[in-house]
Parts: sequence; C-alpha cells; structure tokens
Amino acid sequence: MLGTYGLFQDVLDYELVCAERYRRFVSLVMVKGESSEQPVHKMLADRIRSSDLLAEKNSHLVILMSETDSDGANIAISRFRTYCEARALWFSLVTFPQDSGTAADFVRVAERRLDAATQEQAGAVVSSD
Repeated sequence: MLGTYGLFQDVLDYELVCAERYRRFVSLVMVKGESSEQPVHKMLADRIRSSDLLAEKNSHLVILMSETDSDGANIAISRFRTYCEARALWFSLVTFPQDSGTAADFVRVAERRLDAATQEQAGAVVSSD
C-alpha cells in the first residue's frame, strides 16, 4: 500500500534508529520509470513484499525494506527488473549500516544515486557514490 511521504519519513527515521540500536539492516530502494500512463507503484504492487513500506516522491517510487541488507534488496530489484523488462526502470539503493544518517540523508543519497542511474541504460542500479 502506498503511504504518505511524511509518514514514510517518520517510519524511516524510526527504522534507522532501531537498526543502529539493534544492529539490523535497513534498505531504501528508489525506482524511476519512463514516462507512462501507469505509475511504477501500480506496476510493481504484486512484486513488493507486504512488509515493505511504499511512498511516492517526485513521481519516483520509494521502498523501505526493513531488516534487509543490500544483497536482499538487490534480489528484489532483480525481481522487479525481470517482471517489468518491457518497461525502462532505473534504481538506486541505500543500505544501513553501509550508508548512515537521518531519513532525509538517506533520501538525498537515494535521489543522487537515482540521478546517476538514469545516466546509464535502463535497468541500471546505483548503490554507491
């Protein structure tokens, strides 16, 4: 289910605090699709785990994956790419503890990485600077 972006930021902040305290992983995936009539969140709705929180920011889909390391997030991204291979999608990935900071920091890094991904061919995933 697609949540409001304000709630999403609050939950992300909470997840990051818990991840640091309890030494857990948290991943944030941002997805950009080519201009189309169907939003990315509707295309991927059946492929996203019910435990993941979704929001939309600047027409990009943002997915919060609790207790998911970068390997697990990359598996999900691979699944999304396979399912939507007929449509151009670009991805960015930010993961705690490799990346750290506040929810706003995480989102800024994800946006910067997504911009870098869009400079590559469709299907690109940028997970580091």
